[in-house]
Amino acid sequence: MKNYILRYGLIGGSISIVLGLTNWFTVAEWYGPTVSQVIGWISITLSLMCVPLGIKYYRDKLNHGSVSFGKGFRIGIGITFVVTVVIFIYSVLFYLLAGDSYDEWRKRGLSEAEVLELEAQIAQGPDFLYSFWFQGFALMFSVFIIGMIVNLISNLVLKRTTIELN
Repeated sequence: MKNYILRYGLIGGSISIVLGLTNWFTVAEWYGPTVSQVIGWISITLSLMCVPLGIKYYRDKLNHGSVSFGKGFRIGIGITFVVTVVIFIYSVLFYLLAGDSYDEWRKRGLSEAEVLELEAQIAQGPDFLYSFWFQGFALMFSVFIIGMIVNLISNLVLKRTTIELN
């Protein structure tokens, strides 16, 4: 894997972890699940802003100001893949270490009837849906889809090829 892909992917994953932990210990505690979830998705999207930065770095610093759509797309997929792997590891560790606290937090602010409905929903679903592995893969897949959208937009905006005059 190219050094710049790994670097931008790790920076993106680190941004997601820092913002996620900050969200958990501040926003989630003070404002509850709804606001915290919105902040969480915003932080994931911010971490994926490393995709256009990595493509731009390649275009401007390594390839003399041009990048084809295909090459930029491959770079973006690489960065997105690294970010999603980091987020997967983080989310699995989060659910392992704070799973019970997270379950209680999700119920905060719900009425007794809503809590009973949530618990009934959980009881009806298969056990694997609430395992830390499945939660990690679900988040990883979601982040990858968002990353692909960011990747496509980035490549459309940043695509630049050199025109050779004869």
